[in-house]
Amino acid sequence: MNIEIQPFIGFGQIKFGQTLEQVKLLLGEPTSTAKEKHEDGTDDISLLFGEQGVELSFMSEDNFRLGLITCYAPTYVVDGQSYAGLSEADFLKMAKFDDLVQDEEFAEPDSKDYTVESKGLSFWIQDGFVESITLFPEYTEDGEGIVWPS
Repeated sequence: MNIEIQPFIGFGQIKFGQTLEQVKLLLGEPTSTAKEKHEDGTDDISLLFGEQGVELSFMSEDNFRLGLITCYAPTYVVDGQSYAGLSEADFLKMAKFDDLVQDEEFAEPDSKDYTVESKGLSFWIQDGFVESITLFPEYTEDGEGIVWPS
Protein backbone atom coordinates (compact mmCIF):
# COMPACT_ATOMS: atom_id res chain seq x y z
CA MET A 1 0.00 0.00 0.00
CA ASN A 2 1.40 3.38 -1.02
CA ILE A 3 1.69 6.27 1.41
CA GLU A 4 1.17 9.65 -0.23
CA ILE A 5 3.61 12.36 0.84
CA GLN A 6 1.78 15.64 1.43
CA PRO A 7 4.24 18.47 0.73
CA PHE A 8 4.73 20.86 3.68
CA ILE A 9 2.35 18.71 5.78
CA GLY A 10 3.64 15.14 6.25
CA PHE A 11 2.09 11.76 5.42
CA GLY A 12 -0.98 9.90 6.66
CA GLN A 13 -1.71 11.08 10.21
CA ILE A 14 1.87 12.27 10.73
CA LYS A 15 2.11 16.06 10.44
CA PHE A 16 4.81 18.65 10.94
CA GLY A 17 4.52 20.27 14.34
CA GLN A 18 3.45 17.14 16.22
CA THR A 19 5.20 16.29 19.48
CA LEU A 20 7.25 13.17 20.19
CA GLU A 21 4.35 11.83 22.26
CA GLN A 22 1.77 12.44 19.50
CA VAL A 23 3.93 10.61 16.96
CA LYS A 24 4.49 7.65 19.29
CA LEU A 25 0.73 7.39 19.88
CA LEU A 26 0.23 7.12 16.12
CA LEU A 27 3.22 4.93 15.14
CA GLY A 28 4.12 3.15 18.38
CA GLU A 29 7.60 2.88 19.81
CA PRO A 30 10.45 3.60 17.37
CA THR A 31 12.99 0.98 16.32
CA SER A 32 15.72 3.31 17.58
CA THR A 33 16.19 6.80 18.96
CA ALA A 34 19.19 9.06 18.37
CA LYS A 35 20.02 12.24 20.28
CA GLU A 36 22.49 14.77 18.95
CA LYS A 37 23.91 17.87 20.61
CA HIS A 38 25.22 20.64 18.37
CA GLU A 39 27.98 23.17 19.03
CA ASP A 40 25.43 26.01 18.97
CA GLY A 41 23.69 24.52 22.02
CA THR A 42 20.73 23.04 20.16
CA ASP A 43 19.66 19.39 20.34
CA ASP A 44 17.98 17.01 17.89
CA ILE A 45 16.07 13.83 18.60
CA SER A 46 15.50 11.43 15.71
CA LEU A 47 13.11 8.50 15.84
CA LEU A 48 13.66 5.70 13.34
CA PHE A 49 10.64 3.56 12.53
CA GLY A 50 12.30 0.69 10.64
CA GLU A 51 9.16 -1.22 9.65
CA GLN A 52 7.60 1.94 8.21
CA GLY A 53 10.87 3.03 6.56
CA VAL A 54 10.81 6.55 7.98
CA GLU A 55 12.90 8.73 10.29
CA LEU A 56 11.30 11.66 12.13
CA SER A 57 13.39 14.49 13.57
CA PHE A 58 12.57 16.91 16.36
CA MET A 59 14.74 19.96 17.08
CA SER A 60 15.09 21.91 20.33
CA GLU A 61 14.81 25.23 18.48
CA ASP A 62 11.30 24.12 17.42
CA ASN A 63 10.39 23.03 20.98
CA PHE A 64 10.89 19.42 19.86
CA ARG A 65 8.03 19.52 17.39
CA LEU A 66 8.32 17.36 14.28
CA GLY A 67 10.39 19.41 11.84
CA LEU A 68 11.95 16.95 9.40
CA ILE A 69 10.70 13.71 7.81
CA THR A 70 12.96 11.32 5.87
CA CYS A 71 11.33 8.45 3.95
CA TYR A 72 13.39 5.46 2.84
CA ALA A 73 10.80 2.93 1.66
CA PRO A 74 9.45 2.78 -1.92
CA THR A 75 5.92 2.80 -0.47
CA TYR A 76 6.24 6.59 0.02
CA VAL A 77 5.03 8.34 -3.12
CA VAL A 78 4.85 11.90 -4.42
CA ASP A 79 1.87 12.58 -6.68
CA GLY A 80 1.40 8.81 -6.92
CA GLN A 81 5.00 8.17 -8.05
CA SER A 82 7.50 6.10 -6.05
CA TYR A 83 11.12 7.24 -6.25
CA ALA A 84 13.05 5.37 -3.54
CA GLY A 85 15.30 2.75 -5.11
CA LEU A 86 15.23 4.22 -8.62
CA SER A 87 18.50 4.79 -10.44
CA GLU A 88 19.47 8.44 -10.77
CA ALA A 89 18.85 8.26 -14.54
CA ASP A 90 15.34 6.83 -14.07
CA PHE A 91 14.61 9.35 -11.33
CA LEU A 92 15.58 12.24 -13.61
CA LYS A 93 13.35 10.84 -16.40
CA MET A 94 10.35 10.36 -14.09
CA ALA A 95 10.62 13.44 -11.86
CA LYS A 96 8.25 15.97 -13.44
CA PHE A 97 9.03 18.90 -11.15
CA ASP A 98 9.55 22.28 -12.84
CA ASP A 99 11.98 23.39 -10.16
CA LEU A 100 14.07 20.23 -9.67
CA VAL A 101 17.64 21.40 -8.98
CA GLN A 102 20.79 19.57 -7.99
CA ASP A 103 22.17 21.15 -4.82
CA GLU A 104 25.87 21.62 -5.57
CA GLU A 105 26.66 22.19 -1.88
CA PHE A 106 26.07 18.50 -1.14
CA ALA A 107 27.54 17.04 -4.34
CA GLU A 108 30.20 14.38 -3.77
CA PRO A 109 31.41 11.58 -6.05
CA ASP A 110 28.99 8.98 -4.61
CA SER A 111 26.15 11.20 -3.44
CA LYS A 112 23.93 14.02 -4.71
CA ASP A 113 20.99 15.98 -3.41
CA TYR A 114 18.16 17.16 -5.65
CA THR A 115 15.68 19.66 -4.27
CA VAL A 116 12.16 20.70 -5.24
CA GLU A 117 11.55 23.97 -3.41
CA SER A 118 7.91 24.26 -4.54
CA LYS A 119 7.12 21.04 -2.64
CA GLY A 120 9.66 21.28 0.19
CA LEU A 121 11.34 18.02 -0.88
CA SER A 122 14.88 16.74 -1.15
CA PHE A 123 15.84 13.53 -3.00
CA TRP A 124 19.11 12.00 -1.77
CA ILE A 125 21.04 9.96 -4.35
CA GLN A 126 23.61 7.54 -2.92
CA ASP A 127 25.79 5.35 -5.17
CA GLY A 128 23.58 6.16 -8.16
CA PHE A 129 20.19 5.36 -6.59
CA VAL A 130 17.49 7.35 -4.76
CA GLU A 131 18.10 6.47 -1.11
CA SER A 132 15.58 8.78 0.54
CA ILE A 133 13.09 11.61 0.23
CA THR A 134 13.21 14.30 2.90
CA LEU A 135 10.22 16.54 3.60
CA PHE A 136 10.60 20.03 5.01
CA PRO A 137 7.92 22.21 6.56
CA GLU A 138 6.84 25.49 5.01
CA TYR A 139 8.72 28.56 6.24
CA THR A 140 7.57 32.15 6.61
CA GLU A 141 8.53 34.58 3.87
CA ASP A 142 11.58 35.78 5.81
CA GLY A 143 12.71 32.14 6.24
CA GLU A 144 12.93 32.51 10.01
CA GLY A 145 9.75 30.80 11.22
CA ILE A 146 7.86 27.63 10.39
CA VAL A 147 4.27 27.67 9.19
CA TRP A 148 2.91 24.60 11.01
CA PRO A 149 0.07 22.77 9.25
CA SER A 150 -3.28 22.90 11.02
